[in-house]
Amino acid sequence: MKNRFSALALCMALAMGAVGTMAVTATPAMAAKEKAPKGPVYKLSKPVQSALAEAQKLQAEGNLDGALAKLAEAKAAQKTADDAFVTAQIKYNLASAKKDNVLLEEASKEMLASESAPADLRRPLMQNLAAFAYQRGDMAEAIKRYQDLNAAFPGDPDIIVNLAEMHFKAKQAPQAVAMLQQAIDAKKAKNEMVPETWYKRMLAIAFDSKRMDLAVPASLSLVGAYPSQDNWRDSVLIFLDGVKPDDQTTLDAYRLMRAADALKGESDYYDYANSAYMKGLPGEAKAVIDEGVAKKALSATKPTFAELAKLSAGKVGADKAALPKLDTQARGAANGKLAMSTADGYLGYGEYAKAADLYRVALTKGSVDAAVVNTRLGIALARGGDKAGAKQAFSQVTTGPRAQLVKFWLAWLDRAA
Repeated sequence: MKNRFSALALCMALAMGAVGTMAVTATPAMAAKEKAPKGPVYKLSKPVQSALAEAQKLQAEGNLDGALAKLAEAKAAQKTADDAFVTAQIKYNLASAKKDNVLLEEASKEMLASESAPADLRRPLMQNLAAFAYQRGDMAEAIKRYQDLNAAFPGDPDIIVNLAEMHFKAKQAPQAVAMLQQAIDAKKAKNEMVPETWYKRMLAIAFDSKRMDLAVPASLSLVGAYPSQDNWRDSVLIFLDGVKPDDQTTLDAYRLMRAADALKGESDYYDYANSAYMKGLPGEAKAVIDEGVAKKALSATKPTFAELAKLSAGKVGADKAALPKLDTQARGAANGKLAMSTADGYLGYGEYAKAADLYRVALTKGSVDAAVVNTRLGIALARGGDKAGAKQAFSQVTTGPRAQLVKFWLAWLDRAA
């Protein structure tokens, strides 16, 4: 699939300002001098306060290693959560100045562990830790960090999407798809529009992992939410590529693409028309070629299409004229085979009511593949406007690739005007 998106929006480093704006104050009395403090006020023990003041002075002078040495003194002397948090906060600033990711990660962990970090800083700190784990390829740690985030901020779709990406990077397709579906559900619960890219990403992960058991539901979710021509085409082609059904099921899949107005380009129209012609359905083959020419998807003068169009057109007259007689014979036949093939002919000519009637005859007489007949009965009823009848017919198809295909037909029914 060509459509990809990167849902990963990791905070790769906390902005300097996010840490630097917090007021570090030695005592409540000092804080009282500020009429409107901009952030939390921290009470530091004197040894820590003294060491940190020296560290900040050294940092201002450009002596970063000296500043770090003073921070080590402060850390050794710390007694309270405030001591631990502010020491780690200044360590973060120094690590940023040194562009040292190891120190940045250490400082992030220490700020969180101090339990003195303000609420609005906890999320970016947790994202930071996930980002560092991701950067060094530790996907188990990255997943754990995002699971912690998801637990701390439940129901946040963006966090869940990022967790899905972590699972994907760890080659855990089922978990990635499940997380994306959870993110979609979370968005819906908030009455927010779910980005189309989320559905496409879910489908891409399932397909790229060769998990058709995941790809089919993902495809159905995509076309259910965004039933565009391209999405229908991609979904049906992914089904065909992944399931590799027999020729008859493939023909019914192309019929779905046509119903969804999703045929696109020469190969779609030719493959469909040629399949129909080779199965003795010249009327359907001709109709598909004519439709492709009308939509300028193929050229009527191109030898390949011109020959197929000529062959199909040459058989339409006699083929269509024979249907009434075959209809009569089918009703008196000992089994349903002639009724089924005659119904296929009617279906190809768009005579949906006659096709549906004969498909029912075929089912009654037997000796036919009931899954094929019920699929096509559903198609005839769906194309003829009988949504309830079509759903009933499709519901009889419960095994094999056709059981998956009829789910797409049911999705088309639910979205069709």
